[in-house]
Amino acid sequence: MMAIAARSCARTRRIGVALFAAIQALLAPAPARAEAEPTRIVYADTVRVLASKSRSRRVDLSTSATIVSPAQLRLGTARAMQDVLDQVPGMHVFDLSGTGTGGAVEARGFAAQGTTSSMLVLVDGVPLNDPESGRVDWNALAVSQVERVEVLHGPASFLYGSSTLAGLVNLVTATPQQGTRVWGEATAGSFARGNAGGGAAWNGSRARGALGGSLTDEQGARANSRARLVSGHAMFAATLAPKWSLTARLRGSDADRRIPGPLRAPVWQRDRARSDSPDDRRRESSGSVNVELTGRVTPHLEVTAVTGGGRGKLAAFESIIPVGGLARTSRTRGGQAELRAHWTPDARLAPSVLLGVETRIAELESRYAANNPDADPLLGAGDVTRSLGAAYLVLERALGRGIAVVAGGRMDWTRSRSDDPTAATPMGRPDDERAVSPAFALKWTASARANAWVSYAGAFKTPELEQLYDSRPYDLGFGPQRISNHALRPQRDDHWEVGARMRAGPAWADGAVYYARSRDELGFDYAAFRLSNISRSRHAGFEGQIAIPPRAGFSGSASYAYTRAVFVGGDFDGKQINTVPKHLAFLRASFEHGAHGSVSAEVQRVSAQWIDEANTLRLPDHTQVNVGVRQRTGSLELFATVRNLTDRRFATVGYVTLNESGEPLPLYFPGAGRSWLAGVRIGDRH
Repeated sequence: MMAIAARSCARTRRIGVALFAAIQALLAPAPARAEAEPTRIVYADTVRVLASKSRSRRVDLSTSATIVSPAQLRLGTARAMQDVLDQVPGMHVFDLSGTGTGGAVEARGFAAQGTTSSMLVLVDGVPLNDPESGRVDWNALAVSQVERVEVLHGPASFLYGSSTLAGLVNLVTATPQQGTRVWGEATAGSFARGNAGGGAAWNGSRARGALGGSLTDEQGARANSRARLVSGHAMFAATLAPKWSLTARLRGSDADRRIPGPLRAPVWQRDRARSDSPDDRRRESSGSVNVELTGRVTPHLEVTAVTGGGRGKLAAFESIIPVGGLARTSRTRGGQAELRAHWTPDARLAPSVLLGVETRIAELESRYAANNPDADPLLGAGDVTRSLGAAYLVLERALGRGIAVVAGGRMDWTRSRSDDPTAATPMGRPDDERAVSPAFALKWTASARANAWVSYAGAFKTPELEQLYDSRPYDLGFGPQRISNHALRPQRDDHWEVGARMRAGPAWADGAVYYARSRDELGFDYAAFRLSNISRSRHAGFEGQIAIPPRAGFSGSASYAYTRAVFVGGDFDGKQINTVPKHLAFLRASFEHGAHGSVSAEVQRVSAQWIDEANTLRLPDHTQVNVGVRQRTGSLELFATVRNLTDRRFATVGYVTLNESGEPLPLYFPGAGRSWLAGVRIGDRH
């Protein structure tokens, strides 16, 4: 134990020395930077990336990033928001229900099979992840409500804290333009799918606003897969003074789903609509409000104050293979407040400073019963409170000749406490956690046409409330037990990345090589049948993309990711982490003709994916082809898409559990077959 403590202290000293040296470098004198060369301006270069908290341009970031622009959203074939991320390198998109309404997204080998997420998802900077489980409901906004998607690859714990091991996604809703814009759309398609949406945006001299909403009803590609989804958002911004503005955002969603379970092999390959799988039901609603006050105190100092809160409600019936099912209700509520200051001096040798403090609180009430938690005796219950405090600091200093250094970090304090209302005595003392997330980067900008970077970031993921305190009881024949584990420690990660961006003529390209080590990985221990810090893992890979903006009507993009994510130590040392594909590729080609229409084709390839830790059960490699056409006449636009054109049979993900005899039982989630969607849109949402 003393040796381990000594090594830990030595490591802490090395990190401290490195940060001290970085701050010294920020304050050291340096020659003037070179003037930027003129370049062709495109959307992806000029847009301000709100997810960086400092409104940085994409070309100024010291990490790999992807912007899915309004044009790419318009030309794509996505039915739901998770489909949009198919084109982002390294994003593994899968659907646990095969219907398009149960989507999950993972990246860089941080896989949880949709049970939680190692990726933080924001809507206009407001977290979307469920405070109970960390999951993301990708149907909380329809594609038609989003203007662009910002993706920061790799960890962002130094800005946002927990749950950014795999990256960060910010969904930016439609931005008001000058004057008033009104739009509406209606679609119909396969599997009895219908959708209606609309919105308006206006921009006046001192105030602007936008609102939008969407209603979707779908029978689904499989039996027991009905879904009704309602979502909406509103934004209002006002200029309070020449240098101060107030922005308010409101978001709400309601979902009623029947969710089919996995199928055994080879059933899923013969009949993916098979109805003999478990039939889960899930009714959930959520809403949030957020207010942001931004002002320029001096010409070089901008201050932002953010406050907000949200509520959620869930009623569900969940299957537990192979022992039956449970009825469940839960309620969540929470709030947050953040104050940050961004200093950007005129002097080229002075560092810019981003400084912030943040606090959050979340409360959860969960109840479990055999059929109805409001009427039947409770089989499990839990009341949980989690509070968080954090402070972060990021410094950036130009060193001359296009070179700049970035250094900083964040400190998080988390306290969680749970009580069982059915127990005679309290659960015990609170669980306290503390985490430090340092970050350092060196970047070089040759001009606005090319830049490169090398970076290091420490990241962590605090166990979710469900993982720590879930009161769901299991009985596998040797007495009731819970898979939750309040002794779980945060998963920690060290992440290195080297990348570059460049423009060649009308095209631009970027790529990054990364290496990450995870400790105290959160996972499931089958021997104890509960969650545990089971192992370490190692993640390495490459992500690259090329995009060609419209030229003579033609445009396109291509992306590829190689992911080598393996267990370190234990029985599966060196094996690829289950459900993580080694190869992901995407290609899109579009042609916009002179008659105000377009034709697009997409090809996606997923290969080398296993569902078990021993890498003996491999999912078949699969290729999907999607096509779409659009035609505009005045303010009216007609569009149609076909996904999985070749009707390929495939499974997006799977897992291995135990059957009634205690033997391994592989289960698979089949993907949807060929599907079409056609619709009409009036007006322009952008």
